[in-house]
Amino acid sequence: MTQGTFEGSAAVRLDIDEADRRILRVIQEKPGLTMRELGEETGLSHTPCWRRLQRLQEVGIVSEKRYLVDPEAVGFDIVVFCFVRISEHRRERLQEFERAVERVPEILQCYSLSGEHDYVLQVVSRSVRDYEATVKNALTELPNVRSISTSFTLKRVKASTYVPV
Repeated sequence: MTQGTFEGSAAVRLDIDEADRRILRVIQEKPGLTMRELGEETGLSHTPCWRRLQRLQEVGIVSEKRYLVDPEAVGFDIVVFCFVRISEHRRERLQEFERAVERVPEILQCYSLSGEHDYVLQVVSRSVRDYEATVKNALTELPNVRSISTSFTLKRVKASTYVPV
């Protein structure tokens, strides 16, 4: 995924200690801190704090810093979950589908699933009419799709990016 999200096998499993956990908790709650402030918040001096954060970034535990935009606040009032069934389950056909998903900007997230459906897509749209255009122009054009089942959300109850480390 290209939006600064974590891909399943991208992060290397790393044994992290309590100092690493403190860094992870603080940068999630206060991402704008300077390195000096991060050190103060975590009880570490500047250099060890910087080295630990660099190591966490190098192994993929921490991704690049980004600002989060609330889709609803910028006019994307419709959030849809599309449950996708795939026609062929060969590796190259699945990879072809996944590459195509990355090229559709309205698809914010895509997860491979076990069970009845193969994938779930989180799609945003400005209106039902715009969503219909996305379906016609992008979703039905995704390779290897057998069927798409759509659920419109009614209300966002929780949307957290905080990982409880």
